[in-house]
Amino acid sequence: MLLDVPFLPRDDYVTFLRERSDRLTSVHFPLNDPRVPDARQRLEGPDIEAVVRGLNRLEGVDRFLLMNGRLHRPERYFDAAGLNATADLLVRLADEAGLTGVVFADAYYLQALSDARPEVCERLEAVPSVNAMPDTPARVFALLDMIAETAFRPPSRLVADRALNRDPDGLSALAHGLRARHADIRLFLLANEGCLYHCPYKPAHDAHIALVVEGLCGDRTFALNREFGCVRRMLDEPGLMLASPFIRPEDAGRYEGLVHGLKLCGRNRGADFLLRAVAAYAEERYEGNLLDLMDAMGDLADRVHIPNHWLPADFFEQVTACDKACRACGLCAALADRIAKRTDPGLPGLRR
Repeated sequence: MLLDVPFLPRDDYVTFLRERSDRLTSVHFPLNDPRVPDARQRLEGPDIEAVVRGLNRLEGVDRFLLMNGRLHRPERYFDAAGLNATADLLVRLADEAGLTGVVFADAYYLQALSDARPEVCERLEAVPSVNAMPDTPARVFALLDMIAETAFRPPSRLVADRALNRDPDGLSALAHGLRARHADIRLFLLANEGCLYHCPYKPAHDAHIALVVEGLCGDRTFALNREFGCVRRMLDEPGLMLASPFIRPEDAGRYEGLVHGLKLCGRNRGADFLLRAVAAYAEERYEGNLLDLMDAMGDLADRVHIPNHWLPADFFEQVTACDKACRACGLCAALADRIAKRTDPGLPGLRR
């Protein structure tokens, strides 16, 4: 199974990716630059020169810039100087680093950028973010029709909504519907986010992150999740961690024939996390704490231990065949009770 992975310009990580170039099809990266907000809190990041140098050490892979903030402050859509500054940055990345395209979530901003600098946008693909929840052919066709109204090139790939990882019928419908009309678009699955199934907090969470990145408020996003959202629920109901629509490295091959590859996330967790996660999915096996491979659930990895190799051989069949009525089913809850261990005695819901 081919992989799309986060790119960071740390030398040992770039070397690691080069050594596994036969498993890579593309990389995605943020710039932590106000001209191109993405969907994560802005951390101190490398300068563009380091990014360009690192990308140019990789050969034969597509390169996608994350421009996937959920929303922008309203004046940015009408700011000619700001739109031109963003376009100039895209030109530099296209000229100096072979940028393939951008991953977007805000269709208003995509159109505004296209209107401002169509000659730049026509050089690049516009790839819908997984946060657009592309889960049916109809939703995907609507996204593609919108992109066709801009100067951007159509996407060569699409990452399906996370929930389809555990919905074989829905995934098959999307794969076959896409191939019937857009056979040139490669389909990917997001393997290791590890958030709640059909997370009810995600739309507001993405919006809160965008407000922070746009400088409109302070960052309380983790506190919100801990006090009122997914972190609280996963600690109270550890079975929800196993009900999360992640894909184990060992189950990657189950999707052969339906999808082109897997996307891995976790760019804000740093190169050491990515070295571990990419290796696990490239080798399609991992012995250790499952949470050490997960992006969202990774916040709990130092508190909760779920041995990946203790999950039963039929785990994939069980979680893809169920009706997802978790509270009534109890399968994942019972499994978590058997194998999950807490390493922080102050956390509720898990035994020592």
